[in-house]
Formats: sequence, C-alpha cells, structure tokens
Amino acid sequence: MNENAQEGRQECLSRICAPFFPECEPVDRLFAVLYLLAGYGFIYVCSSMEFERNLAVFTVFYAAVVLLYLWGKEIRPPRESWFWLAVMLSAGIPYAFWSVLSLLQFPALMAVAAYWTLSASGRLLKDGQTSRWVFFDGCNALFVVPFRNFGCQMRVLSGGAGAEEKRQKASGRFGGILLGMVIALPVLVIILPLLSSADAGFQHLLGSLASYGSEHLMVFFACLFFAVPVSCYLFGLIFGGIHRRNTDCFREEKLEADAEAVRVVPDTAVCTVLAVICLVYGLFMGIQGRYLFSAFAGRLPESFTYSEYARRGFFELCQIGAWNLIFAGLAGACSRTDRRKHRGLGVLTVLMSVLTLLLLATAVSKMGMYISVYGLTVYRILPLLFLLWMMLVFVCLILRQTREFPMVRLCVMAGAVLFCLICICPVEHWTQLYNTWARARGLIV
Repeated sequence: MNENAQEGRQECLSRICAPFFPECEPVDRLFAVLYLLAGYGFIYVCSSMEFERNLAVFTVFYAAVVLLYLWGKEIRPPRESWFWLAVMLSAGIPYAFWSVLSLLQFPALMAVAAYWTLSASGRLLKDGQTSRWVFFDGCNALFVVPFRNFGCQMRVLSGGAGAEEKRQKASGRFGGILLGMVIALPVLVIILPLLSSADAGFQHLLGSLASYGSEHLMVFFACLFFAVPVSCYLFGLIFGGIHRRNTDCFREEKLEADAEAVRVVPDTAVCTVLAVICLVYGLFMGIQGRYLFSAFAGRLPESFTYSEYARRGFFELCQIGAWNLIFAGLAGACSRTDRRKHRGLGVLTVLMSVLTLLLLATAVSKMGMYISVYGLTVYRILPLLFLLWMMLVFVCLILRQTREFPMVRLCVMAGAVLFCLICICPVEHWTQLYNTWARARGLIV
C-alpha cells in the first residue's frame, strides 16, 4: 500500500512538472520553480511597507515549502529538527504583533531558518543532532552548503545533464523569439502613435499602461533581479542537504583529529593560568566584598544611587563571565591531558566556575534591587535573562567535571528556548502592567 501511494505521488508530481521541464526529476523541478517564488517573496518582504506582517507570513511559507520538498523526496526529518522548526516559527510569527529585539530578531530568524533546514535534511555533523560542533554546523548551513550549491537551481531548471540537445533547441527558439521582438520594436514605434492619434480611448489606454509600467513594472523587475540569487541560495541549501551535495566540507572524524592536535600546552601551564585567574577573582571579591555583596542584604552603599549601583560594573561582569567561559573551553581543549584524566584541571575549572557564578550573582542582585525600586523595563529584563543563561552554562560546566552529558547541546537549546520566550511573550506590555500594579500599591516609585 505504501509503495502504491509513493508511486501515485511521483506520478502526480510528474504530471505537474512535465509541461515545463520534461527531462528532469519531477520533485526537484517543481521545487526549483517554487523556490523562485520563495526568493521573490523574501525580497518583497524586505522591501514592503508592512515588513513585520509579511515576514511572519513568509516564515510559515518557507517552512511549508521545505517540509513539502522533504515529503516529496520521501525524507523523514529527524526528531530534533521539529524543535528548531518551533524555534523558527516562534521567532517569525510573533514579529507581526510585537518585538523587543527588532535589530537582533530578524538576523537570528535567518540563522535559525538555515540551521533548521540543514537539520531537517539530516545533515548535522553528529547523528543529525546539535552537538559541540554546532559552530561548524552553523557555518555549513549559512555559507558552505548554499554557496557551493548555488548553481544547482539553474541546472535543475535547464533539465539536467542529459538534456543538452533540448537546451540547444530551446536556445535557438529563444533566440528567434528575441530577434522577432527586436524587429517588432521599430514597427510598434511607427504604429502606436498613429493609432493613439486616431482614437482618444486608445490614447488613454496607452497612457494608463505607461503610468502603470513606470509605477509597478520597474519595482517588479527590480525585485526579480535580486530574487534570483536569493532563490539560488535557498534552493542550494535544501538541495545540498537532500542530495548530500557539498555537505562534507567539515567531517566529525577530521574535527576530532584536529581537536586532539591542538592539545599541545603542558598541563602545568594550563593549571597555572587557571590558578592565577582564580586568585585574582578571590582577591577582588575579598577587597570589594562589602560593596559587591551588599545587594544580597538589600543595602545600598553610601554615595550611590540605585541606578548607579546597578549599572556600575554590570556589563563588565557580564563580559567577565563570557571570557571565563572561553578560558575554561580553551583550558579543556589545549591541555595535553584530557580533563577527565587530570584531577587538578577539573578542580580549578570548578573553582573558576564557582567564582564566576558568585560574580554573576552579584550582578543579578544589583539589578534586582534596582528593579524592586523603579520597576521593570525591557532593557532590564533582557540582561537578566542573559545572565541566567550564562549561570546555567557554568552550572553545566561544573556538573560536566564529574559526569558525561551533551553540555553544548543542552546549553544551546536552553538559549533557544529563552530567545523564543522573549519573542513570543509581549514583554513590553507585561512590564507596563506590572509597573502600573506595583506603583498603585506603593511597591515602586
């Protein structure tokens, strides 16, 4: 029964495509045409006055086209790809109603859409799942696969490698049509003015057509000019993923070998660096402990306002957390001995993570005290969410010293969930409601 259904599906697609491109695979031909529409739709969205609403519609359309293409090629998307599809839809659809991350949400949506497409075609480096090679998967999705398959759409539309003779005939017919249009042009220059002079209605019709052409056709052709490379990019991504074409620029085995090759720093040097970093943080917190931790007790240091206390050092502490994450990653990657076999390296990594968590907690407490007095705003919520995600990363880093689990996958997906919550929830509206409620009860000024 399944075989009959598949044969019926292929026969139906063949009937649809046969009048246009009779010598190519039906599914690829059909979707090569649909991706031309997708490319034009993307350019139309970016140039339209109702960008937010049209972007939400295009997101749904793009998801439908990719899923239909996979269905037509009888490919079942991996389970994790549905998670990234939900992330993409969560970032794109709410854009029609609200957005608190206008400058970030659109490029993030584009990146997630590319990553989801590669994930749905099952071409992520490690078993079709997000892994510690997520950076290389992202490079594959955004750059390598679409650009190295950039010309596939035109080759599919031209009928493939076996249609050279037909292409030559079509080229001859097209040349004849073009020559006829060139010859007809001076004839029309002579005839049309005479006909417009002979009849006022025809003259009005020509004027209307000229006005319509100047207003709409130029815009249409300009959009079409930019739509072709966009459609080649989008089709190259999905076509490469489906046909395993140019998807092996990065290989897990080679990346594993490269990761082992960079283990050249002596363990003593790595431990010394981490020990020095921990010592500096310990001295800093010992000297500034009263200033740093006063927020935990709800006390404002002398000569500070709430806003000054919350802002001073806040973003510096965020940067320190990010740098410490990089330092911990480099220490584990460059030391000659694996972290699981070197107890000292694991202990120092845990110590640095704990000290970083304390620094991040002071930043959260300072911002929390500021919010308790002056209320919520979008620009106070977003840094708090980023800090909470970073604290989750360091907690996972501590746990990973004693047990094995896919830390990168967990942290990346947790960050994606937080990003979706920011996109889906009307954060600005909720902050206004809270501030109104809290101000009416005298909780904030």
